[in-house]
Amino acid sequence: MSQLIDPYGRKLEYLRVSVVDSCNLRCFYCQPGEGCLPREVRKQLSRQQIVSIVAAGAAAGIRKIRLTGGEPLMRADIVELVRDIAAISGIDDVSLTTNGTMLAALAGKLACAGLKRVNISLDSLERANFAEITSGGKLQATLDGIEAAFAAGLVPIKLNMVVMKGLNDHEVENFARLTIERNLNVRFIEYMLMPGQEENWRKHYLPSEEIMLLCSRIAPMEALPAEVLAGPAKSYRYPGAVGRLGFITPVSQHFCSQCNRLRLTSDGKLRPCLFSGEEIDLAPALAGSEDLGRYFREAAMRKPEQTAVSPASRGASCGPRGMAEIGG
Repeated sequence: MSQLIDPYGRKLEYLRVSVVDSCNLRCFYCQPGEGCLPREVRKQLSRQQIVSIVAAGAAAGIRKIRLTGGEPLMRADIVELVRDIAAISGIDDVSLTTNGTMLAALAGKLACAGLKRVNISLDSLERANFAEITSGGKLQATLDGIEAAFAAGLVPIKLNMVVMKGLNDHEVENFARLTIERNLNVRFIEYMLMPGQEENWRKHYLPSEEIMLLCSRIAPMEALPAEVLAGPAKSYRYPGAVGRLGFITPVSQHFCSQCNRLRLTSDGKLRPCLFSGEEIDLAPALAGSEDLGRYFREAAMRKPEQTAVSPASRGASCGPRGMAEIGG
């Protein structure tokens, strides 16, 4: 069985696939309403092209697929795409990240198509605050999506909360309490700087250390072994709790040494690292009969040892694209 090994010995098995770069929300930290320049209209990959790329990745050593966006449920053929990817030999796991607003109508169909799990972005449990952070989004739509995911068996459900000082940090404890009685993995994510957002980032960035202190007000947290939950989150739980807490620290503490992923943009570029503008264009291979697997091997060889993100660097450098365009 083929494997993708980068120059630093990391085994790359995970591909994040951005299936569309548009979204039905405009979240404060991702696509701010004011000062957000219109994005260039890009040609999105067809379903057949995505399936061909994923199949080549599977042959090279990719085993896990996460579908992202933008908002992936905006793609009209998302159920068919999940079904096609789940049928690819070598792919063991297909999951999806969504804001949940369209999930209520699709959770059952996605589960039947082969989707295993969902990550749901949710930054507030207060209707007014949710609307402010998302520029008018409806909290109830996401809450309905969460319940539909439970009903469809897409568990454990991960809730991703980007914590921002002065905006939603007062809700951290309410989010943490959700894990006590339900099979929810609530993950608190540090606010990352994106292009054009330095002033907002300076004002609202809250390090994970302070977020953990807020959670510890409820009860002592038990650290879980890293292998319990694969991925970048440091995992904890309250004694006797059903769910888990996770803390993702892209700014204050790197997790590059455990990174096992590559990224595919919705217009057909392979990115070795989220926090780099470097991309490998797959267009030549898609236009002819060239071996797509070669591009995966090239991406593995070009994966950097460590990102430059830190408080001193004042955030991330993701090139000219915003987070919604690269499936962060």
